[in-house]
Amino acid sequence: MDGFVNKFLSVLKVVTDDNKEDVDDKQETDGLKEEKEVQHDVQENGPGKDARGELQLNTAGIREETEPVESSQSGSSSNSSSSILQEDSSCSLLSYCPDEVPTLPKVEQCIDIVPIEDMPLPSPVSQLESSTQSLEPGYTPSLAHSPSRGVLQRDRPPSPSLFDRSIEFFKREFDSIRFSLGTRPVLTHEEWFNIFNADGQMLDTEKFYSFLLDYDWPTELLQEGWKYLFEYYETFSNHDERVLVDKKKDAELENLMSAWSEILEKEDESEENARVKKLIYLINKDVPRTDRDHSFYTSNPENSSVLRDLLVTFCFANPDIGYVQGMNEVLSLFLVTVENKTAAYWGYSNYTLRNKLFFNSTGLMAKLNGVSELLNIHDPELYNKLRVLDCSNMLFCQRWILLGFKRECKTFEMAVKVFTIINSLKPTHYIQLQGLGKCELLSLDMFLVVAILISSRNTLLSFTDQTDVYQWTGKLKLSDMSAISHARQMYDEWANRNW
Repeated sequence: MDGFVNKFLSVLKVVTDDNKEDVDDKQETDGLKEEKEVQHDVQENGPGKDARGELQLNTAGIREETEPVESSQSGSSSNSSSSILQEDSSCSLLSYCPDEVPTLPKVEQCIDIVPIEDMPLPSPVSQLESSTQSLEPGYTPSLAHSPSRGVLQRDRPPSPSLFDRSIEFFKREFDSIRFSLGTRPVLTHEEWFNIFNADGQMLDTEKFYSFLLDYDWPTELLQEGWKYLFEYYETFSNHDERVLVDKKKDAELENLMSAWSEILEKEDESEENARVKKLIYLINKDVPRTDRDHSFYTSNPENSSVLRDLLVTFCFANPDIGYVQGMNEVLSLFLVTVENKTAAYWGYSNYTLRNKLFFNSTGLMAKLNGVSELLNIHDPELYNKLRVLDCSNMLFCQRWILLGFKRECKTFEMAVKVFTIINSLKPTHYIQLQGLGKCELLSLDMFLVVAILISSRNTLLSFTDQTDVYQWTGKLKLSDMSAISHARQMYDEWANRNW
């Protein structure tokens, strides 16, 4: 509590100083204006002339004379900025080498942060502007849902008052403490139904994602929430359309399951038959030990067979992905949470196809390299320690990414919370990856890895061998939400950076 009070007093002092500077600037501006008015009246006004009109003309003249000066200043500033960017871009990033330990350069020189609008991708601003040409002339596109929220906004909002900033600070700190302790508000049925209209269409998607991030959900509501989160239902669909979706998805799943079942019944020596048998063999090794103590499986052993059949169906329908160990853990999250075979399969399918890049070694290493760069920025000392231990490639964290931190959570319920939160925030800015000619989106799960490492930095700094790191990873259990609270704070800092 003392730390919280000290932190508030320090922030209050900064806010007060900022407010005092604003007042001083305003007084200085008013004084300069009065001085010019008096000087103008003495030098310019004659008898019978309108002093107010002369003052207005003179003020316009002053503005026209001062604008070129400001423009030249901004030009010199931009030239200075461009030279700095050229120096940064000329600096190549270090490539990790296990045989020799290079000297770490300054973080500012080895990290190349690229705003979204500078990436070779369609600009979100241009897309919004082009999509609103047919609307009213006075319509202004909103950038509230842009992944780079706070960066692409063109007009800076007015500075809040000292009182407003203090209240916002208290609210943010209170929410952070409450979130880290796991004491979050519980979503009510009334709050859930209020974001839909009479036809069943979701009217407030922003409120929906706020519920996902900041609320605990009753089981029956979370079953519905995940159907929207993982795009089994469209948010704008109504009651009748969702009934049709259920029927359509049921039929499609039955067709996919029949396809590999019929191949297996032929008992020939075809390649497809051999592929199905191999899938069943691999999956049968993992399914029996998947959440075997959970009541969903202990109360009905047939649910394990459902899990196996859904895994075989997905892998058979997506041969480019195939089966990767750990898929059983993630699909079990869907099956237990949604408690509906069809919705669980299609939700898992959408999630996996969206993240299929990370189910191969190249994509996974790219993401782990992004985590390594983030750790180097937020805690260089810890990064350097892991580099000395030959762990800066972050391979000991790969299970965290692949399974959505499921095994790192102390309970299944916490695993569902964490998985919900890390899939409810869109990735933010790009970061140039070390030794790779590509950029990676910064997603919340990457920040969560960094937050977990920083929360255990004293333990990690005491290690003397790589084996210690891997043994610590195997024993790690998240007992509260403090790490993901820290991860969200880092995410917000990056999302709201002014480039």
